[in-house]
Formats: sequence, C-alpha cells, structure tokens
Amino acid sequence: MAAMEPEDLFAPIDHDLRACELGPRLVVTAPPVGDPHQSRDLIVSGARLGTHEFEPELAEEPGAAVQSLAFHTQAAVLESLQVIEGGRAWPVCRGKHSHPMALTFDSEGAWPHWRCPLDPSYRWPVGEHPGATR
Repeated sequence: MAAMEPEDLFAPIDHDLRACELGPRLVVTAPPVGDPHQSRDLIVSGARLGTHEFEPELAEEPGAAVQSLAFHTQAAVLESLQVIEGGRAWPVCRGKHSHPMALTFDSEGAWPHWRCPLDPSYRWPVGEHPGATR
C-alpha cells in the first residue's frame, strides 16, 4: 500500500469543517532538515491556527492518524473561535445543542466518530458529518 499523503489523511476532517461552513486549507511548510515528519499549516476561514505534524508511521493506520488529526484540529478550532470568522463550536451538534460533538473511537485503530456528549446514540463517522442540522 502506498504511503498516504497528509492531504489524504486530512480529507475527512476537511469534509467535516466544510459541512459546518468553515473553510479549511493546509499549506505546506518546510520541515527541518532530516525531520521525517511532514508539516502543514492549518488555516480555517482565513485564520492560521498552527502547524499540524504528519508522522509517516501513523499513515499505516488511517483510523489512528485521522483520530489524531481530528483531535488536534478540533482543539485548534475551539481555542481560536474569536479569530475565526463566524466561529462556533466545531463540529456542530444537532438542533439547538450549542456544544461541540465529542471525538470518540470504539477500539484501537478503529475509525473515529463524532458523538453528542448528551446523547451518545447521535454520532457520525469523521468525514461524514452532515453539517448544521435544525
């Protein structure tokens, strides 16, 4: 199996950000010489939120890699709501719930899910978030 590129691993998170009306973008950064990690600056709705490190060994377990990226992306978004245009809890939950969904996974290496912290039966796989629901 060919190694996955950072953009491939980020694609499910990109979908969920866009579904929630946030505009994500990854920008290539130059890693230090000899560093096996690949770095990308994360920009959401025009605001630079920091750098994501992509570790090649995680790409062999896409579920674990996506879970790590989703965790760090959610933390960056929630810490930066004041600088993101139209910033709100991400990923949005359903209806009038103002909290973000919680990131969870069923077992080591499993594909991660977003779930409502109040109603665990309401959940979506990362990469399949439906966006804001009423």
